[in-house]
Amino acid sequence: MNAEDHNSAEPVISGRKLWFGFFASCAAFAINGFVAFVISWRTCFIGHGTFGPFSEYGVRWLLAVITGGLFILAVSAGRISYRHWRTISGSKDLAHAESAGTAEFVSMLGVLCSVIMSVGIIWISLPLILIDVCMRAH
Repeated sequence: MNAEDHNSAEPVISGRKLWFGFFASCAAFAINGFVAFVISWRTCFIGHGTFGPFSEYGVRWLLAVITGGLFILAVSAGRISYRHWRTISGSKDLAHAESAGTAEFVSMLGVLCSVIMSVGIIWISLPLILIDVCMRAH
């Protein structure tokens, strides 16, 4: 296939923008797990339920704010990937999605990864609601 056969009417999205959906949602999931572990561990190891100026109740809210912000990042990355996929593929139906090219595949990968990582962030945040911060660290 030579370069002249390629359809030039196809929208071009840079590689960084395409991979953002995949990497941002994975990074949000990993950062959330790591930060929640470190804060919970330091709270219970050194502070016996306190973390600097935060009481045990304050630590819960701190973790909830961090988790909420990273959840928003993961969902936003998925929305960006979805918009890229719709722009590139021209299809409006996600249920019958096909990836004819690399850019479509990467943007659809970003959408799927974002959904999976967003659900993972929700599952990681359940112990914030259900159990004590120090019990979570153990």
